[in-house]
Amino acid sequence: MSNININKLPVPTWTWLKVNEYTVAVPEKLERAKCDVETMPEEVKVGAVDFASLALGDVELGAGDEFRKISHAAKTGGASYTVSAGVKVSEPIRLTYDYDGEGMLSRTAIVLGEDAELTVIMTFKGRPNFGANDIRIKAAKTAKLTLVEIFQFEEGSNFVDSIGGRYMEKGGLKLIQIKAGDGNVALSCCADLDGYKSTLDIDTGYLVRGEDKLDINYVSRHRGAKTDTKINVRGVLRDTADKTFRGTIDFIKGCKTATGDEREDVLLMDEGVHNNTVPLILCAEEDVEGAHGASIGKLSDEILTYFASRGIPEAEVTELMAKSRIDAVAGRIPDEKTREMLLA
Repeated sequence: MSNININKLPVPTWTWLKVNEYTVAVPEKLERAKCDVETMPEEVKVGAVDFASLALGDVELGAGDEFRKISHAAKTGGASYTVSAGVKVSEPIRLTYDYDGEGMLSRTAIVLGEDAELTVIMTFKGRPNFGANDIRIKAAKTAKLTLVEIFQFEEGSNFVDSIGGRYMEKGGLKLIQIKAGDGNVALSCCADLDGYKSTLDIDTGYLVRGEDKLDINYVSRHRGAKTDTKINVRGVLRDTADKTFRGTIDFIKGCKTATGDEREDVLLMDEGVHNNTVPLILCAEEDVEGAHGASIGKLSDEILTYFASRGIPEAEVTELMAKSRIDAVAGRIPDEKTREMLLA
């Protein structure tokens, strides 16, 4: 096993805060994770993954360069999904990954031609000592990708999910991530908004309990004019859970009239939890608009009193409020079958 540092904050803050990066232990050998294909629309061309030939070898990953080197050296293979220009795929790709071993890795490339549309739903299960997922995306002009990731790992799991992508004029990514299971999970996404009016829209919901850790790192690079980022993260911490959220909106010189907004809503249910929220806005362009905010705390006495007056005990209120945060994110999934599975 060797340690690597991932999810690095683009501009480090005070070291003693211990929020600049996340360290994970990676085994010497990684095997390809098992993938069960539930649905694969006929409009999608499936092939072997080759990041270099798809011009995705140097795309910036949310987890960082150390993770990229591990992924490239592993040579575990993977799959590529390509949609031709003008094709709007109505049925989603549904994939279920089974991670159950010492070290496992999945590698995926998604390439959308001009004006193409696709939805990909990935569900991750198992109990990996170390598991990882490397997804790289290229969306041409006006192409739209919706990516849904659901993490349902068992207790004792350790998992890294890293996404990187480039988005051309009016192209974009809608990313929905839900951590509903157990284990230590690191989520990351880096988006290069290269084209005019390209977009990044992230909705994340989580429940972290026991002694588990959740580490999140989102980076949006605004390069094109009138680009837009929206990041909404909401979740619940219980027992002695530990969570860190890093959200970076980077306005690069030339991205005139770009806009960005990031929000987090955290419910702290027990005294022993540990929460870090690190919103970061970098600005090298004057004519832009960026905002961030966070709501962190327990349920107010007013809310508890209101429900108590209607005969609902405090324990039941906290469970209802916790569930509502996950349900709010699940309700945005554009697939009825997946929504019903989560809401059940």
